[in-house]
Amino acid sequence: MNVEGVITVDVRDMLALDQNVFDSMSKEIGEVSDVDYETGWFTIAAGTLYEKQYFVPVTMVKYIDPNELFLSADEKEVQRDYSTPPPRTTSVEGEGPATTATTWQPSGYGDASVVVHQARLDDFRTMIDVGFRVCTADMVYLGKVREYDSPTGLMVLDKGRPSKHDIVVPITMVDRVEAETHEIVLIASKRDVERITPVSLVRTAAKLASES
Repeated sequence: MNVEGVITVDVRDMLALDQNVFDSMSKEIGEVSDVDYETGWFTIAAGTLYEKQYFVPVTMVKYIDPNELFLSADEKEVQRDYSTPPPRTTSVEGEGPATTATTWQPSGYGDASVVVHQARLDDFRTMIDVGFRVCTADMVYLGKVREYDSPTGLMVLDKGRPSKHDIVVPITMVDRVEAETHEIVLIASKRDVERITPVSLVRTAAKLASES
């Protein structure tokens, strides 16, 4: 209890699946479908058939009880700002076999960033091959690997339809490789992949090539 006599609770202790979610205008917008307690983000399934998803930080919860919670934003703000997963950034550290990719995202508990993934790139280099299917962290299918260059770690994807622009994904974005099913799952969301610039690809490829 604080000095004003108001009972306070830790949202993490009460946040749970299937809670009804309301916006700041007390309009019901969906229910909690997933909770990541480590990063402080939770997912809201919205829409008539729960076909929409919102990715919301814990700091947006202004009231919560075991059955429902209320957000500090209205539905339009939630749709505008939280329709995609929080952005993730990856950096490469180390040299040779010890080269490691570390991925961060904003913490849902405040202003800091939190590490969501670390991987030794050599663990993936020999596992990836042409023909593997590639999906993002939010399970969007990007295409099959058409070309793969192990030294630079760059994968060129075939989307299965004519396009003027290839999708090029660096190995630093790989979360896991399922060798038996020939699938690659990225640590990045579709929006993160769309943010990749040619300059960042060149820098990443040059660094990995020099350390391979």
